[in-house]
Amino acid sequence: MPFSEFPQDQIAPPTQVADESMGDRPESIPPVRVYAAEEIEETAAIVDERSLPVKLWGRTCSGIEWLFGLASVIAGLALLASIPIVQFLSLGYLLEVSGRITRTGNIREGFIGIRPAARLGSIILGTWLMLWPIRLVSSYWRESYLIDPHSGPTAAWRVGLLIFTAVMVGHILLAWSCGGKIRYFFWPLLAPFFFGMWVLRRIVSSDRLRPLVGPVVGTFSKRLLKDLTTIPPLTSWFPPAIFWSNLRRGGLYTTARDAVWEYAVNLRAHYFFWLGLRGFAGAITWLFVPVMMIIAMTNFQLESEEASRGLGGLSAFVGSALLAIVILYLPFLQAHFAAENRFVAMFEIGVIRRKFQRAPIAFWFSLLITLGFSLPLYLLKVEYVPRETVWLPSVVFVIFILPARIITGWALARAEKRETPRYFLFRWGARLGSLPLVLFYAFIAFFTQFLSWYGSYSLFEQHAFLTPVPFLGL
Repeated sequence: MPFSEFPQDQIAPPTQVADESMGDRPESIPPVRVYAAEEIEETAAIVDERSLPVKLWGRTCSGIEWLFGLASVIAGLALLASIPIVQFLSLGYLLEVSGRITRTGNIREGFIGIRPAARLGSIILGTWLMLWPIRLVSSYWRESYLIDPHSGPTAAWRVGLLIFTAVMVGHILLAWSCGGKIRYFFWPLLAPFFFGMWVLRRIVSSDRLRPLVGPVVGTFSKRLLKDLTTIPPLTSWFPPAIFWSNLRRGGLYTTARDAVWEYAVNLRAHYFFWLGLRGFAGAITWLFVPVMMIIAMTNFQLESEEASRGLGGLSAFVGSALLAIVILYLPFLQAHFAAENRFVAMFEIGVIRRKFQRAPIAFWFSLLITLGFSLPLYLLKVEYVPRETVWLPSVVFVIFILPARIITGWALARAEKRETPRYFLFRWGARLGSLPLVLFYAFIAFFTQFLSWYGSYSLFEQHAFLTPVPFLGL
């Protein structure tokens, strides 16, 4: 009979049933744990159900996007480094790279903003490429105008230029509104291929062909069969469909405005600028005395020529020795400062010495890469670089300095993972091995003042520790 028809006095309460079934030990019932939704989400594993060919294609596209993002970061840093004052953004980014690796111990954390940079780079590159046809048509109209301003072909070229410009501007705005991916700028050329794949999937997934294709493909891979018979919506790849869908939902301008604002906020320009400015100030503080002592060698004006040469030589020797000592600590002090985000950390030599004892070989290798990668860049300072093209050598500077910052953060991260100093042979071997590195760097840096366009004051252009481009004369 139904449960509701039992007499209520014959139904035992839950506690009584538990007592009778388990004796007099109701406390033996294990407590029931209630899991929160956050715990369930954390323990849930994401399973990629795509087939192997689709996975390979997706990972290949993701890898290409990542490499394009890295190239965009390098180009952006080079461009920022060539602009006075704004160049502190570039230095701040490089410092944050070593700082994040130091804090997390993960080299991947040093590649900051690669995916967002890829999107911004695709927007800039796609827009620049789409403007080239307009320039080409404009050149034809200009040539026709110079030959005969009042001719029929000149008027036709002018009308064609106006129409073509309106079409291309609309095409660019359409690509922007869809997200700015590089393929959206070339969708008229790619549309036949994508439409062909879309139609082929619809044919394969139809009721007539699916029973024929299913047993053949399904014997090899059921996931591949699922991928072949899954029809992607037009709004996932066709820009006009994406734009029309966004327009029907409404709020197209508001969504675009909020997305641009959120992207600008996530860039954290103020943080990188402030970090770069303080890192620059700390490095200049360390370099000021040694560099000024070397510069004083060429500026002594005493009555006695012998006394002038003697004091100048002594000043240059002491300044070069101090420069070698500063270079021994400065890369790691900057990485330590970026990790702690405290300006005082730029002067905590004792902390760096203790960390060196825990990872001496890593410190030596980092110093080798930092100084070795920076020396060839002095050759780019021999000739004066016009302001319009200064970003070109900056690209080379960033390509060499970015790996040095990554390895410096890696060395400090290795020291953070260890609590005890390494064997004394490793420590002293790294110390003795570091001396020729810093002495050779100081020796080369001393003579660069006679080769650089800006003379002795070019000694302040220590691109390995300051902005990754000469900052004088810009």
